[in-house]
Amino acid sequence: MDCKYPVKSRSYKACVLCSDKNICENSTIVNNATTLLSASEAHKKTTDNIRDCLTKELSEISKRISDAIANGKFYINGDGCLQYETTQRLEELGYKVKTGNQYNEDHWNISWNNG
Repeated sequence: MDCKYPVKSRSYKACVLCSDKNICENSTIVNNATTLLSASEAHKKTTDNIRDCLTKELSEISKRISDAIANGKFYINGDGCLQYETTQRLEELGYKVKTGNQYNEDHWNISWNNG
């Protein structure tokens, strides 16, 4: 059975409240336990994702630090939040990391002018 609602309606593929969600071929609800990840698989995927995001964030910061050094600066700034693990790693390496929030906007500053 295909979705019983018209494609342009608000109810199209809004399966949560639909009485036919368990028999509809277009259902967005996963109700087959065999497609559900095991807890250990979910844990591994989450851990891998955290590691990948941390690696990406540190790589971007490393490039920005290199650019700042080339321009004779002792700091970099950015908008948004840094992951806790990123802040921890930077501080282990001797960087001073400040985070803040102004007008509901997060920002950060990383400096190395402590030599």
